Amino acid sequence: MSTSNGFDDRVTIYLAIESVELTPSELTARLGVCPDREWLIGGVRGKTGKHWDRNGWVVETTIRSEDSGGRSASELIPIAMEKFESKVEPFAKTASSLGNLAQRYAVLAILAEDVPGIEFSHSFLQLLTDLGGTFQIDLSTQPISPAGAEIQ
Repeated sequence: MSTSNGFDDRVTIYLAIESVELTPSELTARLGVCPDREWLIGGVRGKTGKHWDRNGWVVETTIRSEDSGGRSASELIPIAMEKFESKVEPFAKTASSLGNLAQRYAVLAILAEDVPGIEFSHSFLQLLTDLGGTFQIDLSTQPISPAGAEIQ
């Protein structure tokens, strides 16, 4: 199921840790958690033909409207935040203690039919503080033509 016009809203929150000094295996050992994705320096970056210049380690949470009773992104965001918090909170301070050995960044990526409101709980903001690093929000909306039909 999806939102009213058949669009599948999606909310992904991920923590990425990149390092020249630490491999994904070393990050996994230090953090005590297996990543959802990882890569090594020199590995191919998707279809671009470019190569990674740092090792990478990522944990992520994705919630989709089609898997959540057709809920909109506004309703999915707090669900995704709660799941992300429970996944990342146990090792957040350890990740922060990596200091200059690793760059940390968290991303909230939203693909939505309509622009959602975003409210951050105190616990989510505390998690971001504990992680250190940076936080980014990526928001993409589905363009709709004036007649209401999707633009191709």
